[in-house]
Amino acid sequence: MNKNFPLFGIVQGRLSKPPADQLQWFPQGCWQDEFHNAKELGFDFIELLDENRYNKDNPIWSDSGRSQLKSISQKTGRQLYSICTDYIMANTLLDNKDTTTKGHVKKLIDHAGELGCKVVVLPLFEESKLSISTTHLFIPIIRDFAQYAAQLNINICIESLLDGPNLKIFLESVIEPNVGCVFDTGNRVVDNPQLDEEIKLLGDWITHVHIKDKNYDGENVLLGTGLVNFSKVFEALIGIKYEGPLTFETTRGTDPMVTASYHLEICNFFLHEARHGSRV
Repeated sequence: MNKNFPLFGIVQGRLSKPPADQLQWFPQGCWQDEFHNAKELGFDFIELLDENRYNKDNPIWSDSGRSQLKSISQKTGRQLYSICTDYIMANTLLDNKDTTTKGHVKKLIDHAGELGCKVVVLPLFEESKLSISTTHLFIPIIRDFAQYAAQLNINICIESLLDGPNLKIFLESVIEPNVGCVFDTGNRVVDNPQLDEEIKLLGDWITHVHIKDKNYDGENVLLGTGLVNFSKVFEALIGIKYEGPLTFETTRGTDPMVTASYHLEICNFFLHEARHGSRV
């Protein structure tokens, strides 16, 4: 096991109070504060968020903004590790006549490279949904992104709700060395409570993990209060020798900082139990 495992991250906006209880939200006026908050709590990085609508004031889209990101990263010692693009959820990748969305992703990859990020997460949901009927359409698209990203030493991580066997088939069909999948505990548990079996099936294809919990209604809930069996999840991750990051895409509770601290404690506990062979 890599002595640096796990690398803990948290999605941008989850350490701040959002307006109107928005779940996925870019902290426009306080994004720099989140780096200091992450340092205080012990998170190693913040997963940067590219919103579903282009926001010119998001620092990833300007030279000055990226300079500020690098500066605050250096000042706080928090890495710039990954970027997730929600833009493709609201803007389809499957329109061959309009390449705007594909161009957006390639610009994002360019900026990720400039920032020194190692991962770009592509959530293939909603307008860019990966399904059994669209896998053949996505294969050349993901190959193209992967080959482009490889020049910048960036990995492409696919997030999808395809079941484990079909997701594995898709990744094997893409067959680019810098392509893997995101295993999102909350998103996947709603359709399949046996997350440990899916983890074992996907194995080395898992290159990024999103930690969250959901209830029967598909709502994000505090870790340990939903459907996810974190004991089995971490036993399975240890079993496949996963050494990538654990990124918290968690609910904020009444106080984002207190809640994030609680979530870290839960994950550290179950990691300890998994490493030492205990079952709870």
